[in-house]
Amino acid sequence: MGFPRFLSLHNIRTALLIFVLVPFLLVMVISAGFSLHRLEQAAEAGLQDDIELIARSIHRPLSHALEHDLQLTLRRTVSSAGEIGRVYGVYVYDRDGKRISAEGPRKIQVQDIEAATLATEGSERGAFDEVEGEQVFSYFMPLTDSGGRINGLLQVTRRGSDFAHQIGEFRTRALLVLSGSALLVLILVWLGYQRAIGRHIQGMGKSMAHIAGGDMHHRLQSKGPTEIRYLAEGVNRMLDSILDSEREISARRDRENDLKTQLHQSEKLAAIGRFAAGVAHELGTPLSVADGKAQRALRTVDAEDAQPLNDIRQQLYRMERIIRQLMDFARPVVPDHRDMRADDLVQSSLQQVEDERLRQDVQILIDKPGDCPPIYGDRLRLEQALINLLRNAIQATPSGTVRLNWHCDDQENLVLCVEDDGPGIEEKVRSRLLEPFVTTKPVGVGTGLGLAVVNAVVAEHGGQIHIDQSPLGGARFQITLPLRRQTEEGKS
Repeated sequence: MGFPRFLSLHNIRTALLIFVLVPFLLVMVISAGFSLHRLEQAAEAGLQDDIELIARSIHRPLSHALEHDLQLTLRRTVSSAGEIGRVYGVYVYDRDGKRISAEGPRKIQVQDIEAATLATEGSERGAFDEVEGEQVFSYFMPLTDSGGRINGLLQVTRRGSDFAHQIGEFRTRALLVLSGSALLVLILVWLGYQRAIGRHIQGMGKSMAHIAGGDMHHRLQSKGPTEIRYLAEGVNRMLDSILDSEREISARRDRENDLKTQLHQSEKLAAIGRFAAGVAHELGTPLSVADGKAQRALRTVDAEDAQPLNDIRQQLYRMERIIRQLMDFARPVVPDHRDMRADDLVQSSLQQVEDERLRQDVQILIDKPGDCPPIYGDRLRLEQALINLLRNAIQATPSGTVRLNWHCDDQENLVLCVEDDGPGIEEKVRSRLLEPFVTTKPVGVGTGLGLAVVNAVVAEHGGQIHIDQSPLGGARFQITLPLRRQTEEGKS
């Protein structure tokens, strides 16, 4: 969007011309006018001095010729002076004011009485006079004899137009020089403005147009005078602050959306948990009654008829385990953190899955490291998480191999790793595998709560769980838990 036309005149260039150049030119004109006037006065005085010098140069010959009545010498001297180009007329008078020799227009000569008066006064003088509309400058000088007595008067004249013409030429030259100087100053100021300021401001304008078009990552070039660079850097800092603020607002908005999603998920899970707890509570008693009656029935039947009852008990056991998982997922957890050794945690968990390992004919390989510091946590919850991982690995690779290893890393963490040589987990499923009710097992085999419980336990202990591909070919679950090291020396 451009500026209104009347505002475009109020810019640095116009201000520079109005407030700097115009006063400078005005001062220069006034100074030049004063100097020209003084020079004209000096030129006029110089022209008068020329006439005076001519009068003095012929003063002695004329005085001598007049004293000794040398008419020929008198006429020759007057004639030679009249031939000088700067002289308009030369006139000689006796002591009575009578003209005795002349070279030039008669109209310029003075009257006899006036000439006598000037001769009697005995002083040199110059004066302008107008004769028939023409300005004439006359210089008068008394002529004296050898005794110093005044015996005549000399008048040397020059046209006033000579003065005006020469002064006019001088004035014309001065005005031309002044105009040329003013024009040169104007050009220099214009070029200087364009070079020092104008082009940088135009560049800033183009950059601001880019930014206004939506390119918020475009930045002004820091070039030109200090003030322009300071302004450009200030605009760039402002743009950086705007981008930082936008990024922060966007990050906050994303966090807010994530929190809303998590809150919604938590509310949904809480509702599911309350429902699951109610269902588990209601189903627990009937299942116990059914299992008890199946046990009593087994005592009264033959071995051939016992298989259906054993199948019933197996399914009841499966239902009981599902209910237990629902209860584990839904029940509020009151943590009971204590120091424990990783070896004890692993051995206890292996004992819990030993029967299932034997049924599935799975080999468990254990890579036992050196001594690790004790871990501070809830042993029952950690055992529950590790048991779920081991059971999932055993179920994923019947007659296969499961490997369990643990170690302490440099960041003071306990790293537990459970991996198998089963079919593995597709990458698109891994990101959702820790959510409740998400499972890779067939329908009727898994509930999708085991890994959700593992994730909850790890989060309770400030750890992380990572799922990827195992070198054995199957899946690998790696749990990282912070250690609690003994800091007091000598503590047993």
